[in-house]
Amino acid sequence: MSRELGRGSLFERLNPEAPLRRSLQARNDLAERVQGIKRQIESLLNARQGCSQSSPDLGLPDFNNSASGSADLLIRMARSIRELIEAYEPRVAVRDVHLLPNPDTPLELTFRLDCVMTVNTHEEALEMDLILNGHNRHYSVI
Repeated sequence: MSRELGRGSLFERLNPEAPLRRSLQARNDLAERVQGIKRQIESLLNARQGCSQSSPDLGLPDFNNSASGSADLLIRMARSIRELIEAYEPRVAVRDVHLLPNPDTPLELTFRLDCVMTVNTHEEALEMDLILNGHNRHYSVI
């Protein structure tokens, strides 16, 4: 008798002799998990710091009134994105956040998020592009 992760009776799941059978659903579960992470990160990035009374650090600070230069501002934005995701998205570990310049879209800022997520017992690399639309200041996660 074969067994599937989380399926079968209690005694079937406890039998160490039964071979472990993975279904095609595991791949679908992984895709759903990645989509859930992307949705959560998008929600975090579009929240503004100070708007939540129960969690005042939730969200990104307002960078509109920044007095520093543009290079310093981009470094601060990348650092804020990293700190926010590290604090509020435990399913991923952030390796790096860096700007991807694109001269064709001057009103958009694109950041590449390099992170790692644990899948079963090993780590998988995960890359996401975070696009800040200059018109409505809304982040999209791709």
